Parts: sequence; structure tokens; C-alpha cells
Amino acid sequence: MIKHLGMLMAIVGLSFLMGGCGAAKLSPEVEKTFQNNSKMYTQMNMHYNVSRSAYIIDTTNYQVGTLIPVNSEVIMQDVNAKQLTFLYKGQKIILRNIAKYSGLNISDVTSKYFSSKKVDLSKFSKSEQKAIGSASLVKGMSKDAVLLSLGTPPQHRTPDLKADTWTYWRNRWTTFIVSFNEGKVISEITK
Repeated sequence: MIKHLGMLMAIVGLSFLMGGCGAAKLSPEVEKTFQNNSKMYTQMNMHYNVSRSAYIIDTTNYQVGTLIPVNSEVIMQDVNAKQLTFLYKGQKIILRNIAKYSGLNISDVTSKYFSSKKVDLSKFSKSEQKAIGSASLVKGMSKDAVLLSLGTPPQHRTPDLKADTWTYWRNRWTTFIVSFNEGKVISEITK
């Protein structure tokens, strides 16, 4: 009986360790966020789509689907090595990290996409703020404003944000290239 009880406790302990933050290497600050179901704010615009009755965002940053605007309040729910779950307006959303495209681990994804503080939009021009609000681009927009409006371009196609061209995915089949001159948008070309 005591052997069985010890074995049961070991199984329960292992299950506890594998649940929640299972196998995700998180910074103490990020781990605390999930343990406390903390309120956070989105640090860029994101789009989610319905996939098999789940609401999904991929770190490829597809530019289609329902918009979650920058500075939206979310409640962090759960995380593992490949994805995190949060609530947005009461809806459960799954953010899947496609590491070969994002070039990030889940802890870095969490820190990049969410913060306990809102982004200060007042440093951007009125036209940039309007574009950020509609998840779009305007000529003359700064790289920082583009990152808020469209999110980070997938790392496998844009390995260096200092480059003058960034490649985004509109959806799974169509890409578009944002070109910059002296850090300002000069054109957008769909491929």
C-alpha cells in the first residue's frame, strides 16, 4: 500500500511538472505571469484565425483574420515549449511559435508579444498612429511603427531588421515586401 501511494505521488508530481509551463524554459518574470494569470498588453497588432474550432495566431504573422490591436488587454493562461494561451475579450486564443520562422523560443515570443505596460503611441505621427490602428502601412512610416502595425516579419525571410526590405506573409500563399529608405517606408510590393 505504501509503495503504491509513493508511486502515485511520484506520478502526480511528474504530471504537475509537465503541466502548465511544461518543458518551456521561461524567465522567472515570464513564468510568474502565467502562474498568476496576469493581465498583460499586446505589443503589436496580431491576427487570429479559426482552425478546427480553436482561435490561432502563428508567429509567422499572417496579415489576415480578426485583428487584436496593439495595447489590447489580455490575460495570460498557459504556456508550453511550443505555444501559449491567453484570453482576449473572454475568448481563448492560442499563439503558436513556429520557431523555424520566428527564430525565437517561447519565452522570447512571450516577452516580444506581451508586456505589463502599454506601448506609447504618442511618439508616432498622426498618419502612423492611424496606420497602426488599422494594421496597415503608409509611405514615410518608420520601422518601429511598421513593427507595431504588422508585427515582426518572419525571421527566415528577414533575418536582419536593419535591412531595407522586409518580407511578410499576407496569408499562407502570398508574400509582400516592404521597402525602406533611411528607415522610412517607400513601397509595398505583393509577390
